[in-house]
Amino acid sequence: MPGTELTWGIAGYGDIVRRRALPGLLSLSQRVAVVWGRDAARARALADEHGVPLGTSDYAELLRAVDVVYVATPVAAHVPLAAAAVRAGLPVLVEKPLGLFPLTPAPYGGESGTEPYGGALGTEPYGGAFGTGSYGGASARGERPAAFRARPADGLRAELAAPGAHVGVAYYRRLAPAVVRLAGLLAGRAVHRVTLSFRAPFDPAPGDPRAWRTDPAESGGGVLADIGSHRLDLLVRLLGEPVTVDAVLGARFPRGAERAARVELSWPSGARASLDAEWAPAPPYDRMAVTFDGGRVELDPLDAGRIRGVVDGAPIDEHLPPAANPHAPLLADFARSVRYGTAPACPFTDAALVDDLIAAAYRAAAPPPSAAPFPFAGGPSAGDPSRGSGPPAGDPSGGNPPAGAPTAENPFPEEIR
Repeated sequence: MPGTELTWGIAGYGDIVRRRALPGLLSLSQRVAVVWGRDAARARALADEHGVPLGTSDYAELLRAVDVVYVATPVAAHVPLAAAAVRAGLPVLVEKPLGLFPLTPAPYGGESGTEPYGGALGTEPYGGAFGTGSYGGASARGERPAAFRARPADGLRAELAAPGAHVGVAYYRRLAPAVVRLAGLLAGRAVHRVTLSFRAPFDPAPGDPRAWRTDPAESGGGVLADIGSHRLDLLVRLLGEPVTVDAVLGARFPRGAERAARVELSWPSGARASLDAEWAPAPPYDRMAVTFDGGRVELDPLDAGRIRGVVDGAPIDEHLPPAANPHAPLLADFARSVRYGTAPACPFTDAALVDDLIAAAYRAAAPPPSAAPFPFAGGPSAGDPSRGSGPPAGDPSGGNPPAGAPTAENPFPEEIR
């Protein structure tokens, strides 16, 4: 990537850094100067493994040494760390989701935004009844995402959205060739219905380094915040901001995160979408189907790069394989955006909207009376947790995940961060 070499600092040392970000940056001839983490020994070990000069637990030391910051920590730290980078005048690429929605309880202490691991981004529990099967619980209809934008994190949100702040978020599927092609097929056409369905095994033991993803205090939520955020971003990319969000959540992990979620959304144009996401031991799948004026297409599996369907009466079957490391195009895009002052593939405003949708879905899934103080159009009403078409039945409460290695059907497994 001639002419766009930058010096990067990486906040985090999990699998997403080891398997994607560090290899991706080095393959692009970018310089990585610092790895930061709460555990200085782990940060130094990862830095030494990849020939990075410095591993540290001092975030200020990272900020002094780099041109650009990449944040890939547990979700609770995304916004405080990104805001600290922006205050230092640095561009920052943040992993998803941002974590602007409530996280409870605060895992790191401190006043929000006063230090890099700045504490509570919200203090209210999600609440809600979580059934014992895949989709037990209650729902509320007609939740409007705008009702969830006034939160304790708003001060940090304003910093990240301020003029001059250069913030991107790691929704890498926006750059996948098949998604770019899909956006082109939909240009100028009315979209009627989008369905997204995901299921994969994920049930980490208490000592598993991935177990933080089952604790909303660190992860912000379960499968909806983790897996669902990527798919909500695709809807934002293709359709813009919806006007209503309905949701039903499934059984919880012991630490509180949901194992299954169903979300229904609608747009002013009349378009509707459904998202079903589930961590369960039954056979996995990951697919997307779109019905629109003049056709219907499917991406199945979503990340395989194959588009099949019918457009204007003609069959379509195209194979547009993604990059072997899907973070490499994302990192290259962000480096170009920094160098030339252009917008990144996923700007902060779009990612913040995804967080708003996640917050609205969690609120919609909570039965009245709600702990959340914000009203929403239409008021809460009890929902039927069996409505809609979800993934095939499966018991989300058991089974252990495989090692997470890529397969032909699932080339980019999500369980790596």
